[in-house]
Amino acid sequence: MDDLKNYFTTNMSPSNVNFQVVGAVNKNSVSNSLKIISKNWSTKNIVIPTNANTIAISSSQVYFYDVPGAKQSVIRIGYPALAATDTDYYPAQILNYRLGGGSFASQLTQELREGKGYTYGISSMFMGSVNKGFFAVSSGVRSNVTFESVALVKDILQKYGTNFNENDLDITKSYLIKSNARAFETLSSKLEMLYDISNYNYTDDYAKKQENIVKNITIDDIKTLAKKYLDPNKMIYLIVGDAETQLKKLEQLGFGTPKLINSPKPN
Repeated sequence: MDDLKNYFTTNMSPSNVNFQVVGAVNKNSVSNSLKIISKNWSTKNIVIPTNANTIAISSSQVYFYDVPGAKQSVIRIGYPALAATDTDYYPAQILNYRLGGGSFASQLTQELREGKGYTYGISSMFMGSVNKGFFAVSSGVRSNVTFESVALVKDILQKYGTNFNENDLDITKSYLIKSNARAFETLSSKLEMLYDISNYNYTDDYAKKQENIVKNITIDDIKTLAKKYLDPNKMIYLIVGDAETQLKKLEQLGFGTPKLINSPKPN
């Protein structure tokens, strides 16, 4: 309890707090309800640590965490990527829809689940905030197809920009433009928009601007983004699974000897 109290005392102040409110209330009633906080909650200087610059990955490396006897392997493939405030952040979301952000409309799901039956689910995402975030492909696959799954993901990433076509673009635009209405549909979604405006300094009409980006993006734009942000030879490959049966085969990915990052205790 003392740790929690100390954290609150050290890090919480009205000087670094934002309130976002959505509902059938007016500004004055909300402001009046917060007066007691303004009166009783003293402002103090809060020092927020700055994150070190992310380190660019120049070449891929495979890391393996051994869970002896595991019947499934968990896969994460990615690298430090974009902040939500970067110019390419939303275009990267458009890029990712057909890759792994669109559930059953994504190539990763179609090929690894529908085509091969390696997994029940796989996805990819760009995730950032005011700080640099990450790009990651995530899945859990049957242990005996660990290498095959990782190799297929690598191949899809390698070819994604080159193979992106008019049909892919049409599917992406159709979904993103139609789904944009959901940003205004519920109180929760409106609150999320206020959060983005408040924390990322987005303009009030950023949703409309994003819709225009979708409408105007071209296949060449997607190819350029893919070349810039989807290089599978500059990503970290992390696999959690049974090292005895799966580790050695991963050398065939072409990234050298996988690094075992733990030494499990014998049963």
